[in-house]
Amino acid sequence: MEGKDMWKTILKTVLCAVLLGYVALAFAFVHEENAKRVCPGIDLRIIGNTLPDSVLTQGVNSQLAKYGRKLKGERLDSIDLKGLEDYLGRFSNFESVECSFNPDSRLRITITPIKAEVRVFSDSARSFYINRAGKRIFADAEFYIDVPVLIAPHKYESVIPAALSVIRFAGADPDLSPLIAAYKIDGPNDILIIPRLQGHVINFGDSTRMAEKKAAILAAYRDVLPAKGWNTYDTISVKFKSQIVATRRNKAIPTHGAADDDGVDLEEATLPEVANINTQNSAQENG
Repeated sequence: MEGKDMWKTILKTVLCAVLLGYVALAFAFVHEENAKRVCPGIDLRIIGNTLPDSVLTQGVNSQLAKYGRKLKGERLDSIDLKGLEDYLGRFSNFESVECSFNPDSRLRITITPIKAEVRVFSDSARSFYINRAGKRIFADAEFYIDVPVLIAPHKYESVIPAALSVIRFAGADPDLSPLIAAYKIDGPNDILIIPRLQGHVINFGDSTRMAEKKAAILAAYRDVLPAKGWNTYDTISVKFKSQIVATRRNKAIPTHGAADDDGVDLEEATLPEVANINTQNSAQENG
């Protein structure tokens, strides 16, 4: 009985070895045959893309043309997938790049773009994008991203995080967002909004009390500028608590209010959203 069990064990072992050998040979044969197949084309896939596909696709195709190695019509075993991933992955515009082959032998390139929040123009370097995690992505003409623009001199780059908070707040607000063309950092506590309506800027201050500042901006647009004239002021500031302070474009025009202790003429009015509104006829706001 023990002898029969032993032979059964030996037989099972031999059969398993033969089966494994067959599988290995079949796999090697299939691999060799697949390797001889040629790549008929490229299947480019963009994951989570918020841009027009044509923009990113055109940029990727432009870079593939500069790759230096033929892809279409080449044998699969001659295409270096890892090398191609490294080549395309050098662009900081991409979160990840994965290359593989489809069942029909087409080269599949799957790209996940970086989701940029703002494009920064600085006086110290070429422009760059910033994503939500704070990663900087050098701007490339071939990979243009339609996001808000922030002008940030190098000496004020430490203010960029606060400016991002303002940009997110304004961008998500259905009342503010349509009014804004761009943003600028003019000082440590001076984040400017550049409206689509040209002729003036809005000094938002820092990233505190944003809801209150929004109400003040809308109040100025609804009640002050239509009454005083859209070209009367060059700066509307909402940085001060419960105040709208506006700087006249023409400093020679007299105001109707009394002078304050510093000799600054003020026009005073009251709007529903703020307790006090001071319209300042001086360049004091700009230092």
